[in-house]
Amino acid sequence: MIVDFRRIKIIFILTFAALNIYLLSVLLEKNETTLSFGSESNTLNIEEAMKADDISFPTLSTNQEKIPLLKTDKSRILESDQSKLENQTTVFEDGVLFSTLSETIPLEVDDQNLTIVDRTPITDFILQGNVLHGTEYSFLTYLPLRRQLVYAQVANNIPIGDSTGSIIFNLDPDYEVISYEQTFAGTAEVQGNSRTVISQKRAVEALYLNNQIPANATVRTVQLTYYRTLSLSDMDIYSPMWYIELEIKNAPVEIRRVDALTGSIITTPSVTLPSVEAQVKAKTATNSALLMEEQDSSQTENGD
Repeated sequence: MIVDFRRIKIIFILTFAALNIYLLSVLLEKNETTLSFGSESNTLNIEEAMKADDISFPTLSTNQEKIPLLKTDKSRILESDQSKLENQTTVFEDGVLFSTLSETIPLEVDDQNLTIVDRTPITDFILQGNVLHGTEYSFLTYLPLRRQLVYAQVANNIPIGDSTGSIIFNLDPDYEVISYEQTFAGTAEVQGNSRTVISQKRAVEALYLNNQIPANATVRTVQLTYYRTLSLSDMDIYSPMWYIELEIKNAPVEIRRVDALTGSIITTPSVTLPSVEAQVKAKTATNSALLMEEQDSSQTENGD
């Protein structure tokens, strides 16, 4: 009986040892696969898979830059300084300044490709002081089906790619600028040491592997930007983000976002449209201003 017990004990020890060896080999194999994700062979396989799905994309860089985090102080300057803006009617709501222009700004458009040929009229409008802190913004993208030009606030020489620091110019069917919505992130300062970000190529691969790029799509823009990761009562923290645009036939441009430090997919919207209530308020304010002008003109004529 004692001999049988010893045999059973030895069998259990050997069984558990074999199981541990197997689990260790599985773990090592998994780690090896994870570490080789960015290897040349795997990268080529992903590119070939994208091409097989008829996904077009530009030459993607493998460079990994070092980018710091940013801190911005909460600012209400848009609300306090909106009265300085002339020839436009403004409404400030939920951190967004809505402006309706008294005179539209005509733009030259390529009717065939629905592209803006010349943005100079908007540049002049900004440089003439018609937009608060306008010189701190640069052109980011044009969304043709929405007829919107998006400008992004620049911080640390990098644009802010979410809706917290942007100007969205709205065009009418004749491609004339009729209004805009503006947000301002505040003054930014670098926080801590710079951190290594993933490359353009890795960001696009992350989207594809997470089924975020449909077949027959075109990757038209891959740009390094910032996005807000933490919002406190007196300050915000911004982290690097890859801003990626997908062009799909007969559909609005789709925007994808990838955290440039972790490679995770960001699901929050980067471009937000004004609420219906806010648009109604802006239109109401504009109509009221026009009505007052008509009444003043009528009173002047009656006085004469």
